[in-house]
Amino acid sequence: MDIKAFLRKNKGLFIFLAAIAVVVTGWFLIWRHLGRQVEKAAYESAFDQLIFDGAYYHRCELETVQDYLPEVQEIGEALRGEQLGTLSFPSEEGTVKCPLYACKPLTDAGKMNAVILLERDAGFVPYELAGFRYLDESPSIWAVCSSYGIGRAADLESVTVTDPETGKSETITDEKALSDFFDKFVKLGEDLGQAGTAKAYYAAYTAEFGESDDMVLEDDTVKAANDEINEKALAFWTKDVRRVTIRMKNGYVLRDCIYAPVPKIFSIYGDYAITEPFFAEESQ
Repeated sequence: MDIKAFLRKNKGLFIFLAAIAVVVTGWFLIWRHLGRQVEKAAYESAFDQLIFDGAYYHRCELETVQDYLPEVQEIGEALRGEQLGTLSFPSEEGTVKCPLYACKPLTDAGKMNAVILLERDAGFVPYELAGFRYLDESPSIWAVCSSYGIGRAADLESVTVTDPETGKSETITDEKALSDFFDKFVKLGEDLGQAGTAKAYYAAYTAEFGESDDMVLEDDTVKAANDEINEKALAFWTKDVRRVTIRMKNGYVLRDCIYAPVPKIFSIYGDYAITEPFFAEESQ
């Protein structure tokens, strides 16, 4: 067979096959790259949250650490305190083990582990306490207080109340005001559960607008007749809502609790019934 003649005769076919090979190779490289990116993202996401010693910790930034330690300018060796343990993470290369440390300035000041440090990639990653595992199932307010070391008003350092719409905040540090807050806080009692919370929202709506088919309570859920009624209800229920952050002297912080005076609900780990106004402006 004349090879040259064969090649000349099938030149177009070879060009086509070569083009296909280039395309296939290109797609293979692209998908392999994308696959590695997905694997890398999945690996990184494993570091977003830690579960250690019965508590949840969320990865945070320098600004959050500065909320506890205003003088800190960087996350580094100076913050490394006592080693608390070692955590393992799966990766392409096998299991990666990372030491976990207390935050030295906090422990030196006799504070709890509200911030901890994970050592990885020759550096330190800060994590903030986000909650306790044993409070996942509708805890009473007394269980919440016990977990955060709130046994008396003197355990509170400050309470910050923020209007989510304007961003305006007021921080309460006065002893008498904190004592008043504490007395009302511990009276929140048991979690209302879904049924109790739905009844509270429904009761608030009907007290304002009366009972009608526009809003019904069904299967422990408040249901609006249409989107317009739903928006009206939401605007009413969220009137004067405040975001509350409670800071303890032991170093712990209860962030972003929701205080909703219209349905009379204080949301923390669960939803609790407000029996009397917490803040002065409501009683005016």
